[in-house]
Amino acid sequence: MVHDQLLIRWLMDNFPVGSYIINARLGAVSEEVLKRIPPEYQGFTQNYQLTADAIAFKDNKVYIIECIVRPAEWWKIQQLDTYAEAFRVTERFRDKWDWPIEKILLTTQTNPFMEAQAASRDIRVVKFTTTETEYYLGTVRKRQSTPHGKGLKPPAT
Repeated sequence: MVHDQLLIRWLMDNFPVGSYIINARLGAVSEEVLKRIPPEYQGFTQNYQLTADAIAFKDNKVYIIECIVRPAEWWKIQQLDTYAEAFRVTERFRDKWDWPIEKILLTTQTNPFMEAQAASRDIRVVKFTTTETEYYLGTVRKRQSTPHGKGLKPPAT
């Protein structure tokens, strides 16, 4: 619940209403799977796709967004690369396959190591929080509310 509130508030602050999709399904379902599902149930094939937290469209550009409330989950950095690849084969978005993609990691906390990991994958890190999020982070165990790698030295570039 906190995750969705944070994500939606940030989306509403940064994109026009109607220009974003939450829990966007990405990827092309294999022919093998499609053959096994009766035509009247083809809508269920979306369950085989990947699910990005959000994608948005603005100024002929695609934004793929992953949101992290508990900063110990910043492994989502790697997911953004996969989502970008999957976007380019998602039939629903065929008309936007040639648009540039910006990958965004929306997070409540960051650190130099996390930022270096993201930068090495051409991912923009956006720090964003709300009063509700801060309250929630105060209720979880310290190791869940502290970014992994916080004390690590970023790799040399």
